Amino acid sequence: MVLLYRLGLPGIFLGIVFSAVGQNLGTIDSLHRSRTNESTVAQFDLLNAIGFEYRYSYPDSTIFYCSRAYELGKRIRVEKNLSKPLSFIGLAYANKGVYSKSAEYHERAIQVAIDQQDSVQLGFGYNNLGRMYFDGGDLVRASDNLVRSRDIFEVLQEKLGLAYVYRSLANLYKSQNQFDQAVEMSTRAYELRKQLGDKRSIVSSLLELGLIYESMDNTEMALQKMRLADSIARQVNDRVTLAELDLGMAEILFDENQLDEAYAKATEVLTIITDLSNQKLFIRSSLIKARYLASKKKYAEALAIFEEIISKAESSGNLVYQIEATQGAAACHVQLGNHGKAHELNDRSEILEEKVKNTDLQQQIERLQFQLQIEKKERENALLKSVQVKNETLLSAQRFQNRLLIGLIISVTAAMFFFWSFSRKRKLINQQLKVQNHQLSELNNEKNSLMNIVAHDLKAPLNRILGLTQVLELEGELSPKQKEYLQMIKNSTRSGTNLIIDLLDVNAIEEKGSAPVGASINLKDWFDERIKTFQLATDAKQLKLEADNRAPQSFITNADFLSRIFDNLLSNAIKFSPVGKTIRVVVFAEHNQLKLGISDEGPGFSENDKQLMFQKFKKLSARPTGGESSNGLGLAIVKTLVDRLNGNIKLESKPGHGASFTVTIPALPK
Repeated sequence: MVLLYRLGLPGIFLGIVFSAVGQNLGTIDSLHRSRTNESTVAQFDLLNAIGFEYRYSYPDSTIFYCSRAYELGKRIRVEKNLSKPLSFIGLAYANKGVYSKSAEYHERAIQVAIDQQDSVQLGFGYNNLGRMYFDGGDLVRASDNLVRSRDIFEVLQEKLGLAYVYRSLANLYKSQNQFDQAVEMSTRAYELRKQLGDKRSIVSSLLELGLIYESMDNTEMALQKMRLADSIARQVNDRVTLAELDLGMAEILFDENQLDEAYAKATEVLTIITDLSNQKLFIRSSLIKARYLASKKKYAEALAIFEEIISKAESSGNLVYQIEATQGAAACHVQLGNHGKAHELNDRSEILEEKVKNTDLQQQIERLQFQLQIEKKERENALLKSVQVKNETLLSAQRFQNRLLIGLIISVTAAMFFFWSFSRKRKLINQQLKVQNHQLSELNNEKNSLMNIVAHDLKAPLNRILGLTQVLELEGELSPKQKEYLQMIKNSTRSGTNLIIDLLDVNAIEEKGSAPVGASINLKDWFDERIKTFQLATDAKQLKLEADNRAPQSFITNADFLSRIFDNLLSNAIKFSPVGKTIRVVVFAEHNQLKLGISDEGPGFSENDKQLMFQKFKKLSARPTGGESSNGLGLAIVKTLVDRLNGNIKLESKPGHGASFTVTIPALPK
């Protein structure tokens, strides 16, 4: 159970929480002695340095000193590094567990770096924002920002920045169990730290390597790195450093079932950090302590600690820690016989997990809803104006009728003529108003349909485009590397476009209720052509595409529907197949029914995946193997179209053994 926890988000984030530079009281005292009241760049840098040293043990002090640094920097108009204090404040809020404020300051730092054309601080800004997203459990946004940071630092050959981002990427890879890449990134960071010569950063790199090896079940290498880190850390004499090392050792010992020693070290960590405001260290140590008590069947004591962790995680807004503690508390309630409470906590855990996925989408929808409210108000104003025009017309009619009565004395003929003229005019106006109201209603329906489509997750590809264009803005003429950025922009744009197309397809399919129109098709030639269109994609991933095309030369069906079904299934097989694997396509007709089979050697589907695979916007456990995008719509479209054709679709799959889809479609009537 502990091993699973340590492979989860809180455990793998240890290397990020423990930064390359820990708090050094001697350094802080020296920096304070250098302070003056002068408004100079040197004082700006000094305030930043003081704030940076406080960021782990006393993050509130970081916020205080870096806020002063930012105000001083604006006042003296520093040309570079104005984003640095904002980034440090973001780090401090992350260490306090206030992730919304952390994200706000990191995004402000990125914008300031762009405004100042400060490439180095832009790289640090993306790295810090990625780390913050990672800490909050949003791996997609974490990856996007860390890749941007890495690309910037590699172009600049900035060693310190590369060391930071390599360590961040190492933790990201570790969270996905990609241990070889994690070791590679962490080793790169360690070598750069040795070149830079800072002992605290060397300690943190060794600690990170030790934890990665422990996740790989290589305990010998893990302990070797830990002991080397401990020997260097004692030269530094930093409480946060020692607490991190003890906590890392405690987690390893727990995994090795040396529970008593692990419990002792976790308790020691809690003693060390008593007067510190670092919530992450407290929560992680408390989790070990609670799990130890649960293993000793002291469920009531363990439950009390889990509930305290839940409370602190809720106050900090960290959903990941809430999930871990909630699941632990549920297990204790089961052992105590409180099955109702356990069920309630398990339900809450599922809600929290869904909330992690949907928080950003909900914020985007709220912004779109605000726009819709504005547009709704504008439509209401337009309707009020039309009513006002109609009322004015009626008033004009009344006045005209009064004049008509007077005119009867002069000429009945003239009065009748004027009345007919007015009635005709009013009829035309009413017809125009009716047409306008109908047009407004149609526009409103169209607007609502469109907004419902674009209200889904379009932010990620657009963020990629924005990040890469921001990099290009900071450079001169395009170099080969920058041309590579342009290609990345194209890829991201294509990803966003495909998402929009899928969304439009879903909406169109659901709105069209009429039966599909069938036509006779030479399916033998048709499938040959469709398969050829995917040859380039399979070659690019070194996949082998085997086709057994026994389709009939004449079959009545809807070509558009069949094309979407086939394309989505085959593109999914390509997307989730590792390099060098085989994809098989089988097509034949039987009993006036078309049979289509597509199988791959990818990661397969879990039982939970099978429950969710035909639901819209549900991303499953497998991830594309070549960096392709996945929006959770492909199988939903396939299922809808197969149903419209009165067919059925079946899946045979086991995790790790690929997947095989079989689609049966009856012939349509002529």
